Amino acid sequence: MQKSIRKIAITGGTHGNELTGVYLINKFKTDPAIVKREGFETIIMHTNKKAIEKCTRYIDNDLNRAFGEKDLEDSSRSSYEDISAKLINQLLGPKGTDNPNVDFIVDLHSTTSNMGLSVVIDIDSQLAWQVAAYLKDTEPKVNIFRWMGDTGDAPFVNSVAKNGFAIEVGAVPQGVLRADLLFETEKLVHHILDFFEKLNKGEFEKSYKNIEIYDFVELVDFPRGEDGNIIAMVHPQLQDNDYARIKKGDPLFISLGGEIITYDKDEAIYPLFVNEAAYYEKGFAMCLARKRRIELEA
Repeated sequence: MQKSIRKIAITGGTHGNELTGVYLINKFKTDPAIVKREGFETIIMHTNKKAIEKCTRYIDNDLNRAFGEKDLEDSSRSSYEDISAKLINQLLGPKGTDNPNVDFIVDLHSTTSNMGLSVVIDIDSQLAWQVAAYLKDTEPKVNIFRWMGDTGDAPFVNSVAKNGFAIEVGAVPQGVLRADLLFETEKLVHHILDFFEKLNKGEFEKSYKNIEIYDFVELVDFPRGEDGNIIAMVHPQLQDNDYARIKKGDPLFISLGGEIITYDKDEAIYPLFVNEAAYYEKGFAMCLARKRRIELEA
């Protein structure tokens, strides 16, 4: 595990209508002392300023899918988000280099799914796993999810650094502020900063040996007709029950006419990002994950 940290970045507004991150960055910019800790620099930034102004997820394309190394190197990619990604990469990265400008990135998101407080890890970083374990130890209601979904080259904002993750909180409607989840998210940010302050001072002696996570299995789309239109909705029994165990025969969807479509596999599984509004355009209704405990390196 990395022994010291020089700079970390707290980013928000990667999706301009996810206001938890937008307004926490506003708060930190107004009073930077809130996120100042001894021994390292904390950078705070909005990542998708035009989308924030319009309170929309993005302007041209999803910024949180624009940080693949090939995409960052492709000069023909010239949308607003692609240009923004290249600028952010130069400021916080560059991605894939031995000595990027920041050591750790925490990207703040919200979800319309009822996922509570979730840490989403998509890069193989032992430091990120140790921070996540610390958060889980400090705030037991935090869930840890390892994402291996609809992407290959970890094209997310936090992947610009060698270490980092996203925080997802919900359920929050798009374009809406929820005070309770904003303050819960801020609490997680402070725990993260405390972790690094202790690490740099040599006061953090505990090294977590293992951690319970939800490990990605597959993405599940809505049932669709031949024309591609959705013909069944998330079943009411599953709606708002992210991280609840489901087994063979449990309802997943219900058609417009009332026909129930059940989970048909033998392995019990855990759904999350259930009925996430932003994922309708991506073509999936939920993510399924295994609950397991993984070993961590010291």
